[in-house]
Amino acid sequence: MSDEQTRKKEWEEIFRDIETKFRKEVAKLSGVEEADDWETIGQKMEENVRVQASKTVGGEPEEDWEQIGKRVEGNIKSEVAKVADADESDDWNTIGHKMEGKIRSEVATGVGGEADESWEQIGKRIDQDVRMGLGKWAGAEPEDDWETVGRKMEDKIRTTLREWLRRE
Repeated sequence: MSDEQTRKKEWEEIFRDIETKFRKEVAKLSGVEEADDWETIGQKMEENVRVQASKTVGGEPEEDWEQIGKRVEGNIKSEVAKVADADESDDWNTIGHKMEGKIRSEVATGVGGEADESWEQIGKRIDQDVRMGLGKWAGAEPEDDWETVGRKMEDKIRTTLREWLRRE
């Protein structure tokens, strides 16, 4: 037998040993016999995962993946409905509208507006707050537009950089 054939047989033996060890460990985890074929081991492993997933979401061990999926959706819908101040029985569209309204209200009051303001009003308020805040830093007046604020910011940055460069 050539050296090449000997090496090949050694590697084949190593791979068989690896597969045997791996099969033994996976079979033990799955609760099947190590002599079982990979299909049987895979089916048992899937069953174990499905049972655990079902229990995790509050289901029964015999539930199938479709039932588990529906249960997960129901759990998520219930939690989202709570956050949105909606009823669990509401459809997703209704829950979504209520969630959007709640978020809009919280953002509006968070920026100093009224809870029932529109997104457009909220956007204008944020725009005004940012423009006035940056404008104040740059020495602009509250009524200055973005172009004026931008020029004053540029002037302030340029002046600050020139002063810094002169110090060195």
